[in-house]
Amino acid sequence: MLRLVVATVLALCAAGPVTLVLPNPEAVAAARPVLSSAPAVPMVGEKLTLRTRLSTRIERPVRLERRSGRTWITVRQGESTRRGVVRFSISAPDTATSLRVVAKEHRAGGQHYAAVVSRPATVQGSRQAVGLSVSLDPGGLVDAAVTVSHARPGRSVALQAQGPDGRWSTIAVRRSGASRVLLDDATTISAVRGTPLRAWVSAYRGAEGASSPVHQPPSVSVPTVLAGDQVRLAVTTGGAVDVVRFYVDGVPVAVDTAAPWETVMDPRVGDHDFVARAVGPLESVLSPVVGHALAASPIGVDSGVAEGFALERVQSGLALPTSAAATPGGAVLVTEKGGQVVAVQPTAEAGNAAWSPPRVVLDLTADVADEGDGGLTGIAVDPDFADNGYVYLAYVLDGGPDGLPSQQVARFTWDGTVLQPASRHLVLGSVTGAACSAPEKIRTPDCVPLIGEAHTIGDLAFDGEGRLLVGVGDGALYTAPGGLRGRVEAWRAQDPEVLAGKVLRIDPATGRGVADNPLHTGDGSSNASRVLALGLRNPFRFAVRGDQLVLGDVGENAWEEIDVMSLGDGDGSVPNFGWPCREGDSDTALGDVSDPDSPWRGCLDVRAPGGSRAPAHAYPHTGNGGSLTGGVFLDSPGYPDSLRGRYVFGDYTQMFIRTAELTVGGGVSAVTDLADSSAAGGPVKFFTGPDGWVWSVSIVSGSLERIRWTGEGPDDTCPVGSFRRSFHDLDGPDSAFDQEYTSDPEYSWMYPYVAVQLPSQGLAEATCEPDIRLPSTDGSPWASHDDPDGRPHPGDRFGTSWRGRIDVEPGTYRVRVAGSEWVRLWIDNQEVHDFYADEFWGDARVHDVVLTKGQHVLRAEHVHGDREVAAAAITWERVGGPPSVSIVLPANGHVAANGSVPWSLVVSDPDGDDVAALSGRTELAVDLLHYTGNAFHAHPSSRISGQLSGTFSLDDVHAPGNLVARLRATVTDASGASTTSLPAYVCLPGSTAGPCAP
Repeated sequence: MLRLVVATVLALCAAGPVTLVLPNPEAVAAARPVLSSAPAVPMVGEKLTLRTRLSTRIERPVRLERRSGRTWITVRQGESTRRGVVRFSISAPDTATSLRVVAKEHRAGGQHYAAVVSRPATVQGSRQAVGLSVSLDPGGLVDAAVTVSHARPGRSVALQAQGPDGRWSTIAVRRSGASRVLLDDATTISAVRGTPLRAWVSAYRGAEGASSPVHQPPSVSVPTVLAGDQVRLAVTTGGAVDVVRFYVDGVPVAVDTAAPWETVMDPRVGDHDFVARAVGPLESVLSPVVGHALAASPIGVDSGVAEGFALERVQSGLALPTSAAATPGGAVLVTEKGGQVVAVQPTAEAGNAAWSPPRVVLDLTADVADEGDGGLTGIAVDPDFADNGYVYLAYVLDGGPDGLPSQQVARFTWDGTVLQPASRHLVLGSVTGAACSAPEKIRTPDCVPLIGEAHTIGDLAFDGEGRLLVGVGDGALYTAPGGLRGRVEAWRAQDPEVLAGKVLRIDPATGRGVADNPLHTGDGSSNASRVLALGLRNPFRFAVRGDQLVLGDVGENAWEEIDVMSLGDGDGSVPNFGWPCREGDSDTALGDVSDPDSPWRGCLDVRAPGGSRAPAHAYPHTGNGGSLTGGVFLDSPGYPDSLRGRYVFGDYTQMFIRTAELTVGGGVSAVTDLADSSAAGGPVKFFTGPDGWVWSVSIVSGSLERIRWTGEGPDDTCPVGSFRRSFHDLDGPDSAFDQEYTSDPEYSWMYPYVAVQLPSQGLAEATCEPDIRLPSTDGSPWASHDDPDGRPHPGDRFGTSWRGRIDVEPGTYRVRVAGSEWVRLWIDNQEVHDFYADEFWGDARVHDVVLTKGQHVLRAEHVHGDREVAAAAITWERVGGPPSVSIVLPANGHVAANGSVPWSLVVSDPDGDDVAALSGRTELAVDLLHYTGNAFHAHPSSRISGQLSGTFSLDDVHAPGNLVARLRATVTDASGASTTSLPAYVCLPGSTAGPCAP
């Protein structure tokens, strides 16, 4: 072959001069036609047009080739047009593909056409991207904005919703060639609430239809709670979420705007519920409720005061003190029952704060009737005391010769040293004596009537607007046949024209009612114009906190109650707390009030649903009865955050001081002991002292006490689970066992044991024992050979006391009391047994007691008289756990679209109580929370007993848009153990309040 080529070249050269022209590579490249594609940015699968133009203007075969590695593969064949135009259509590939057009060598019309190869072109379809954003306009219509990566004329853009079957349906559509398409007012939110949405773009020229990512409705998990120095709340969410709002006990506490969704808060003593609302562009959703409890400090066994607190005596030497108030200058003015006001003032001794002995600054003994509960009972310092020196006193006015006492409030002026008697200005109670006491006169304006010697005028306080609040008992406690049923005068508490059994709100200058009282008319001189609340037996002490009034109402035979009301209800109705028709949560013993001849027929309305308000908290009487002393709040910055703001109250006869959490809704919860009967001292008044600590007035010890926070741990002699045992002398010339009891000879054998009170002094050093037990003995257990019992009756007439703490799981505990003689037992200051305990009394010595989880104080006494031996033993065992109950709704935060709410309860009992039995002991409590801003007050709506399911109705006529329903369920098992569920919240359409805020 090579020889042939060389020969040919030589032959040409021999023939004559020859010019050899080699092709220019750049020229060849420039001559190659360009291959273009349209559209420039195709979608995967979209019809793609490839075009080039050959230099030859003839029809000739062409082919479209695709590079595959180092080779080209034909994918299409065709012909160019007479103008040399070549077109091919393909589906845009999803990967980069190199293409070229090839026109092979061609002869036509006697001419030869060289092969032509276009320049390669790389094409690739891109994935479609569809975006969807949605928003809600004020009218509840959904607006959608759709973004499309590949705008094409006439393409359909739709908003679609997914049905329960998973299928998608179009709810709005528009044809547009724009890259952003607006679908205004596409649908209503009610039509798509809780529904997944997507944007859908139709198929186009071979490209498949495409959808946006699915817009899922928001979802939110149960909050997780991590406890420590602070409580950390966290939730996880799904769907579209912009912000998360956190709520504690129905009150908003934090908003988080970015994941991870969390917040921290200071822990509070008590039981609390936490929820979170995840808020998306269209809608929001409320999480399930989770609970959290922070236990209060237990009572110290030796001190009788809760750990971290100290109950300190500030000053003593007071004569039956009844009330007190601090002045801005630091003095404390104390009222004494007999009619004197004394001052205790700060002094400085050796650089330490001290308080002066009581000094009389006003003497009203000649004017005051102090029989029974009467006397000088209330005091308040004017909010502008620093400028005017005004002090207000409440007292029972001596009836003089006619013996008809009445009640008054008077103002006196402090001159820096004393209260000037001549400055007396009568504020309330100008009508006195027979003009106020006769039955036909009790409605006389400015008459404050009184029958007997109890339930008198009591506390005084100022609200935030400087108006004077006056507490007045029903003034109708006397001995009558049938007890309360025979004391028809108690109905005065329900009569708005009688100033008895009420809280009044008056102008401190004129004594007239103020304009925003519920029944105010005219110039406020009518009795009804003065009334702020009614239906109270003896609102002995109360406190103002913000726009709330917290009342302590002393009960009759069964219950003591704390009542809470808003000072700004303003709905024209008078808060009615039910007395004398109701006491606590129960009806009183008034017979058949539906009898047409009953003087108590008015109770039909009071006892009807909505006729009166239930107490915020009630506790039962014990063997010592009960006498609630309403309190104040631990507001000093010296108290820890976990306790600051808690409500302090006490009981004069049950001898305790307790604290409680008072919610913004007026609920009282997490009630815990602060001091038991060994330390409380019979408080009759709590107030904030000049040093910011809470002070109390003890009528028993005639002293002022201060509740101070030390933060110190327990200093008990014996550890938890053991008991400090002491022996006490009951012998000697004044021994109860030597007294004669002649009033009831048949039971005279019992009286010494009833009368005995163990002295505080012990016969020997106390010891720590593992249990409450006195082994049988005929001697003196504390004595020894070297230190014998030298009393007149050795081995007899002594008492044994035990005091200690136990730490238990929640449940019902069976307590067995055994002893040779009289045994007393208290658990958490509540009497369990106070009677004989020998075998003769059988099951009367066995008690089932319900205890909560944690520590409890046990206190026991055995009284040994002259019997042959002394022995005692107290044991306990857990015989049952608490029942459980939960509320089932369509969802927490369920919106009652038509006002109807289906509900059910799930109950169980670890001890085998069947569901049917438990169902009869259930109660569903429905309260309406009326929000003003972030705060609310609660209106009891309904109480449904003995049902495990049902439907109730709601409306927001009372406060449209500002109401939230809160549900709580309680179940009690056969042993008496009760459990209250976590709350559930129900929203009304259009609500913008609390956890229902959208």
